[in-house]
Amino acid sequence: MARRMDIEITSTRPDGSFTWRQSGAKAPRGSGAAGLLPDGSKVGDVLRADIEVDMDGAVVLAIAPVVERKRNVTLIAVTGSGAEFKPVTEISTNKRNKPPRDKDKRPGRGDRRGGKPGANDAARAPRREFTPPPPELPKRPRATRLRPGDTHRKAVLETLTAAERVLAEKALDGGVGAVRRAVNEQNKQLKKDGKPEVNADALVNMVLELLPRLRVAEWKDSVEAVEKIIDNVDLRDLRAIVAKSNDATLIKDVSLNDKRDMLRAALDRRQNEEMQHWQDDLRQAVEVGRIVAALKFAAQPPKAGTLVPAELRARLVALVVEQLTPLSPSERWVIVLEALAFSPVHNDVVPVGVPTKITPELTATVQRLAPLVPKIAALFGVVADPKARPPRPLRPEWQDRRKRDAKSRDGKPRDGKSRDGKPRDGKPQAAKPQEATPDAAPSAPAESAVAVDN
Repeated sequence: MARRMDIEITSTRPDGSFTWRQSGAKAPRGSGAAGLLPDGSKVGDVLRADIEVDMDGAVVLAIAPVVERKRNVTLIAVTGSGAEFKPVTEISTNKRNKPPRDKDKRPGRGDRRGGKPGANDAARAPRREFTPPPPELPKRPRATRLRPGDTHRKAVLETLTAAERVLAEKALDGGVGAVRRAVNEQNKQLKKDGKPEVNADALVNMVLELLPRLRVAEWKDSVEAVEKIIDNVDLRDLRAIVAKSNDATLIKDVSLNDKRDMLRAALDRRQNEEMQHWQDDLRQAVEVGRIVAALKFAAQPPKAGTLVPAELRARLVALVVEQLTPLSPSERWVIVLEALAFSPVHNDVVPVGVPTKITPELTATVQRLAPLVPKIAALFGVVADPKARPPRPLRPEWQDRRKRDAKSRDGKPRDGKSRDGKPRDGKPQAAKPQEATPDAAPSAPAESAVAVDN
């Protein structure tokens, strides 16, 4: 297909042929046959050519002179009004463009109002001084929660029959009580259908025979997992494993004595280390004046029931009293009271008076925490009911925000229920049973991140 472009004549030959190139460029270029150039053409002229490109190169088919179009433009003459032109000078009022002024030579308000120089400067309120943030406390690595495997449990389940395996899996989830409840529910359904019921006692006896092997396998899985993280495992998990080792079924197995002694020694060592870290962190928080952090440290000892040393206890009480003064803002009272109410010194702190300005938020906080701080509540005129249940600590904001986001995504709560409280699939959901063991270790208070405020 031919295309049209402007070409420039680069040379002519005696036989009438010529060479060319694209106007303003080196390529494409080529040669043309004689007789194509218009009369009077010379080297350097720019002509309009129809060119076809094939395998041999560019071939010129026809050439015509470039016709320049003449535009018929009518111009309007601006004559003007004839008045003399006067230029305008603009002055910017932007403060950023103004030169800096000497503050020492700037007159006071009294000077501009006609009064004495500096007459109103003395009555002006002093500027608030910058308060440096409290020093940071050392952050210790967070303990690792235990996640046991299932190697030994799978090995035991593979040796059982299909019927025994169903009972064993149910026993691993909830113990003998879960098996008994499942059999009772099955018998109720069989009775409705008019079918013979299952002998529950025979199945429970079968589970009792399998239970020792299952407990040993479950404990071995936990021991193998805790050995990998023995230096930073959570003390709650380590205490639970040591408490389970006192089970009569595990004591009968002599091969587990070495593991049991190793875990007890590791628990004693970890408790001593955590106790020393707790005292060091509490002491440092008191020394640098991090009141809220110190109160939270005191409320979360590594071992439940541990008392704060007498020296640190007295210093902590004195620091809290210094914070709860009539000149302290109500917001500060709310923060300190939330941490004080759940600390071991909640009954030792008696402020000298209530703050000058009491906000509704402070009043609500005092009413909620009154059972834990009755002496402070009495200063606000709130009488604590001795039979009232003690309140719980407030949930962190990130947990509440995550729960709200989970509900607002599709309008359904995270627990699998719809807005009216019914299950989504229309089937009743039974609560998962949890069997309490008498030898289980008491659960430690939930760990929470220490606030950065003091």
